[in-house]
Amino acid sequence: MEAKVGIIGNKVVHVVKDTDPISVAAKELSEHNIGALIVIDSSEKVVGIITERDLVRVVADKKIDAKVSDYMTRNVLGVTEDTDIIDALEVMLDHGFRHLPILGKDGKIVGIVSIRDLVRSMLDPHVFQFRKEASEVKGTGYTCPVCGMEIDEYGYCGCGTGSG
Repeated sequence: MEAKVGIIGNKVVHVVKDTDPISVAAKELSEHNIGALIVIDSSEKVVGIITERDLVRVVADKKIDAKVSDYMTRNVLGVTEDTDIIDALEVMLDHGFRHLPILGKDGKIVGIVSIRDLVRSMLDPHVFQFRKEASEVKGTGYTCPVCGMEIDEYGYCGCGTGSG
């Protein structure tokens, strides 16, 4: 069973408008402790992504009065809910990205995934096998992929991997 991106990236998607001042993007990133925002236009169409790296360029250029559209990445690459984790990581590594939008079957943004999310999922055998965090499989009859024992209602299994 291969883990998919959409399960990991099911977070609230924070957006800014392309016409917003760059300070709005900086405030949004800071308030939510996130590294990227999807950029939409007035018709709510995705037109870009703005990241922490972009804000570093803003400061280096001393353009704090700039608009989001002045610094956003316009040609956004994304993944679908069905994209394999390895394929998503390859997109990130090939293009130097740390965040990718996740598109639903209808083509609309359903989430955003970070490289940290993907690496964490690869290291967590529960996410890799069940597409769920250990806390989500407690007492549900799931078996630990490492030791083969059922994860109990407290999140424990025979080897401790199931510990939530």
